Amino acid sequence: MITRIFNAISDNLISGGAYYTIAKATLVTLFMTVTAWIVAAALGILVSYLMCYEKKVVSSIGRGLCFVFRSIPAILALWLFYYCILGKVGLPAMISGGFAIGFWGAGHMAEVLARAVRKEQRRLGTKISEKLERVYYTTVIPQALEDSLFDLKRLAVHIMQWTAVTGYIGVNDLTEVMYGIGHRTMYPFFSIFFAAILYMIATLLIEAAFRLIKKLLEEEHEE
Repeated sequence: MITRIFNAISDNLISGGAYYTIAKATLVTLFMTVTAWIVAAALGILVSYLMCYEKKVVSSIGRGLCFVFRSIPAILALWLFYYCILGKVGLPAMISGGFAIGFWGAGHMAEVLARAVRKEQRRLGTKISEKLERVYYTTVIPQALEDSLFDLKRLAVHIMQWTAVTGYIGVNDLTEVMYGIGHRTMYPFFSIFFAAILYMIATLLIEAAFRLIKKLLEEEHEE
């Protein structure tokens, strides 16, 4: 049993430079996760602004965009961006993957922020207008982000997990690489188990980052 375990470790993590391939795949997954978060944050904040605007035409456009973003499955967004938009201009598949996952995440982020912004609007007794929009990005959105930390933490984990489907467009992300290694070595359980451990570690790091953010915000309020 011990010999088999050592053989599995050697074949899956060391043999043929597997450790180097896994390290590169981890960086690819990290890059797509960060890219997706930037896209989701930028689009999500913009769409939430439109959703909460006082003019019904503008708010209807915002709600429509939010519905489209969050309704299209991430895998379809992936194919759309790679085969029809970004891939057509020669951008690497991992960039298309990051943008696609960010597109999906933007709808969910917009919904989370819009809910928090409406709460802030009720507190202020007004909707977004020309007067309020001057402080929207400096006051309202920061408060909405703070009020939505739990939901944003869950979204951050989901965005990271959805990068696992980018193998469909040829991205050598962590999941795709570990699947290939397991197929090559005939140790599928070990490769799947090791990949799961890495994703759990990533989830713990994300949760730790949000706990730190929450702690810093609480200390700032106490001052």
